Amino acid sequence: MRIAIIPTLGRGDTLAETVCDGLIQLERNGELEFRLASEMEKRLLLDDHILSTKEFATFARSADLLFLFYSKKKTNTDLVDHLGLWEKTCFFDGSEAGQNNRFDFALQQAVLDGTYKNYGGIREDILKQCPLYFRREKPYRDGIIPFPFGIETSYVRHASDTKKDIDFVCVFGQDEYPLLRRYAREELVRFCEKNGFSYHVEKTKMPEDFRQLLARAKVGISVGGGGFDTLRFWEILGNNCLLMTETIDIYQPDSHELDYERIWQFGNLYDFRSQLERVGHFLRTEYRQDNLSDEYAAIIKAHSSVARARTIIDEWHKHGAIGT
Repeated sequence: MRIAIIPTLGRGDTLAETVCDGLIQLERNGELEFRLASEMEKRLLLDDHILSTKEFATFARSADLLFLFYSKKKTNTDLVDHLGLWEKTCFFDGSEAGQNNRFDFALQQAVLDGTYKNYGGIREDILKQCPLYFRREKPYRDGIIPFPFGIETSYVRHASDTKKDIDFVCVFGQDEYPLLRRYAREELVRFCEKNGFSYHVEKTKMPEDFRQLLARAKVGISVGGGGFDTLRFWEILGNNCLLMTETIDIYQPDSHELDYERIWQFGNLYDFRSQLERVGHFLRTEYRQDNLSDEYAAIIKAHSSVARARTIIDEWHKHGAIGT
């Protein structure tokens, strides 16, 4: 299989990075070949996959699939129009409403009505043109496939052979929205100092430093930022931690995609304090690192970047665009 990729214009896109990370693994297995129309994040080291405009056009026309990404900057629909390849284009909507807008019910209504046209809204024009529309955030109405972030290979680099000697890690890139992030961190510090648990709450300079911390953590804490789905959620799971998270609102309400024993949810600061007491008791009386391995393997199998990439291909097969 050959896949041509058109990233977002103007900045990096975590959803595109997750998908490309999975494609890299499948390409190494000899299952597919992919190329990009423009530069991706440097950390993925994809320079050898980037083609000139003319070369990409030739590759895209002969490819089985075209991936078009959209997040916080303009999506390059002009290139798809120029190539005339909408019939084999999969669209990836990684946008979010941002800041505290996910709590704005008037905005949610406008998204449902199709009248909201900013980031986080559904691209109705593209939904009508693309055979497959993958979307990271709710709503997932008919014709839209839920497709959150996943666990990239860089998240698990230190997970398997690191001793877990920090009880809690709670670090966010920003804590202005929602304020639950800041208050949860402050509540955690009070709890740990009162009860003698170790913790880390200071920001790190580099993502790799943060993931090394998570590899040492027994418990990681996640609160969504500008979207229901958040990178921190998957970094914690990828590092084989127990996960304390704001009530999960990533998949549909009846989904069982994230039914894992290691996940402890809270709806507000009151719930967070109550769950801290329960998790603290669990760490003192029942926690053993070697008991995490079976569930961790199941999580990686279901939610790695490779699993995300396979989901795309499976959905394309279901659509009937590729012969089985």
